[in-house]
Amino acid sequence: MGNAIATDKWSIKAVVLHIAHWDNHLLNVIIPAVKNGEGMIFPEFDSFNARATQKAKRLSGENVLQLAKTSRSSLIEVLRSLRQETLTSHTTANGVTHCPHQGVPYTLTYIVTECIGHDRHHQQQVDAILGRTS
Repeated sequence: MGNAIATDKWSIKAVVLHIAHWDNHLLNVIIPAVKNGEGMIFPEFDSFNARATQKAKRLSGENVLQLAKTSRSSLIEVLRSLRQETLTSHTTANGVTHCPHQGVPYTLTYIVTECIGHDRHHQQQVDAILGRTS
């Protein structure tokens, strides 16, 4: 898990932990806020991502994989347990009501859909390193 992604200079291990880091932010910050009728708070991306890549350097590939499996399983379980109203209620992201790119209101469903696209982007990077097509 040590190959580096040319564009980002991230190892596969760093990419996997980066995704797990965001899963945990959704679990521990975003979902509880939305359930409480509060707005979603997202950290400054670069420093948040840097913490994950630094942590990945200190952990074994096996540890990173276990962390990623645990966080993703927990996220899926929590998302499946949510009421439809929680998933689709309008909320804010750092005080903003609508996505500036799409013009649609922020909802938990919208954010999770964006995260899936983000994950697919990283999967393509990993596949490229491994010489696979996705």
